[in-house]
Amino acid sequence: MTDLLKRADERLASLSSRVQRHPALAPVAVGVLALVVSLVGITTPSIWYDEAATITAVTRSWPELWLMLQSVDAVHGAYYVLIHAIVDVVGYSPFAIRAPSAVATGVTAALTVLLARHFTTERLAVLAGVVFCLLPRATWMGIEARSYAMSALFAVLVTLVFVIARRSTTRAWWVVYGVTIVVGCLFFIYLALVVVAHAVTMVWWLATQRREAVPVFRRWLAASAASAVAILPFAATVVGQSGQLSWIDPLSRETVRYVFRTQWFYGSTEFAIAGWALMILAAIALFRRARGFSLIAVVVPLLIVPTASLLVATELYSPIYSPRYLVMCIPFVAILMAAAVAAIPSRPLVVVTVASLVALAVPSFVETRLPEAKQESSWSEVAQFVADERRSESAEGTTAIIYGWVRYHPTATSRVIAYSYPAPFDGTVDVTLDTPAGQTGQLWETFHPLEDSLDHLDGTDVAYLITSVKRDLRDDTAATLDTIGWEVTGEWSFTDVNVVRYEPRAPESARR
Repeated sequence: MTDLLKRADERLASLSSRVQRHPALAPVAVGVLALVVSLVGITTPSIWYDEAATITAVTRSWPELWLMLQSVDAVHGAYYVLIHAIVDVVGYSPFAIRAPSAVATGVTAALTVLLARHFTTERLAVLAGVVFCLLPRATWMGIEARSYAMSALFAVLVTLVFVIARRSTTRAWWVVYGVTIVVGCLFFIYLALVVVAHAVTMVWWLATQRREAVPVFRRWLAASAASAVAILPFAATVVGQSGQLSWIDPLSRETVRYVFRTQWFYGSTEFAIAGWALMILAAIALFRRARGFSLIAVVVPLLIVPTASLLVATELYSPIYSPRYLVMCIPFVAILMAAAVAAIPSRPLVVVTVASLVALAVPSFVETRLPEAKQESSWSEVAQFVADERRSESAEGTTAIIYGWVRYHPTATSRVIAYSYPAPFDGTVDVTLDTPAGQTGQLWETFHPLEDSLDHLDGTDVAYLITSVKRDLRDDTAATLDTIGWEVTGEWSFTDVNVVRYEPRAPESARR
C-alpha cells in the first residue's frame, strides 16, 4: 500500500510540473474528464416528465414554440431555443437533447479550474475541477435534458468574469459582466441570485479595504444595475407565468434534507457528510487568513445567498424553492471542498482523500445511469414493448393507441411516451387526440373523452391502452370498448404504467 501511494505521489508531482508549463492543459483535461463522465450511459435512463417538456417544446415548429412561450415556460425559453436549433440540425433523439448538458458540464468543470486558479495554487485549481467531476449533482445534470447544467455554467462564468473585471483596469470587462448576467438569466432566471452574492462579496471587500474597493464597487454597481434593467421585461414575463410552480411544496421538515443533501449531493448521504465536513473545515481555515477580495469572500456568499434567498421567499411569499434550482452552485461547492483537500500536508493523504471521494461518488453515478433512474420512469420499456408488439402483428394491420394518464403529473397523458420515443408509434391512430400540442400554445395537447372518439377505431385492427397505475383507466376503457364489440386480449404491467391490448371480438360462429 505504501509503495502504491508513493507511486501515485510521484505521478501527481510529475503531472503538476507539466500543468505548470502548459496553463491550458489543466482546464481542458478536467473539462474533457467531466464530458466523458457525463457521456457514459447518457441514453440508458428512460426519458421522464421534465425532459418530455423539453421534447414537446423543441420538436414543434418555431412559430409554435414562440406561441407557447407567450403563455408558459418562458423561463426556459433560451434553453428551448438552443435545443431546438440543435434538433433542427441533427434530428431528435434522447442523445441529441441530453448531449448539450454533457458539453455544458464539461465546460463548467474547465471554468471551475480557471476560477479557482485566480485565487490559489494550480494544485488546488485542478483538485477543484476533479472534485466537481465527482459531485453527484454534476454527474446527474450531465445527462438531464433541462437547463441545470447551463445554469451551473453561467454561474461560474459570470463569477469568473466578475473576478477578472475586478482586477482589470479597463471597463470593458464590466460590460462583458453585464452582458453575461443578461444572457445567463435568459437561460435561468435565478442566476440573478449569483449577482446578489457578488454584492455581498463587494460589501465584504468595502468593509475591509474601502479605499481600493470604492472605484471598483461603482463599476460593479453600474454593470449590475444596467443588466437588471435589461432583464426586467423578461423577469416580468416569468413572474406572470409563476402559476406553473404550483407543484413546489411549502417549507417542511423535508426541506432540511433537501438543503443539506439533495441540492448538491443528489441522493448520497455519505457524500453529503464528507462534502459538508470538507467545506466547513475549508471555510474555517480560509476565514482565518482572509483579507479583502479573497477566495472565501467570493465562494461563501455564492453558497449561502442563493439558498437563503429562495428559502426566505418560499416562507414569506410563495413556494419557489426546489433543490434542483441550486445545482448552479456546485462549482463553488467543489472549490471549497478542494481547498480542504489541498490543505492536507501529505500528498499520499491527498491521494487517499480523493480516492475516497471517488468511492463515495460511484454508487450515485451508477444509480443515475439505471434504466429507471429518473422518477422510476419505464417509458423506454413501454415504447420498446409497443415496437415489439407491432412487429409481431400483421404488416397490413392498423394499430390504435388510447393514451391514458401518466403518474405524478395531473395534466399530462401517456402521450409523453410517444413524444419521447416516437418511432414505435409512427403510423398509429391516436384515438382521443383533439388538438396537437404544437397548436395549443401550451406544453400539452387537448383530447376528447374515449366515448366521443370511438369512430377513430374504424378500420383499425388492434388498440393499446397506455395508462397510469394510479389513475387507472383499464376498467372504464374495457367497458367503453365493449359497447362496440371490442375485448381485452392481453395485459402487461411496467413500473407505474399498465398496457392493455384490445381487439374486435370474434363472431360467435368463429369461436365455435
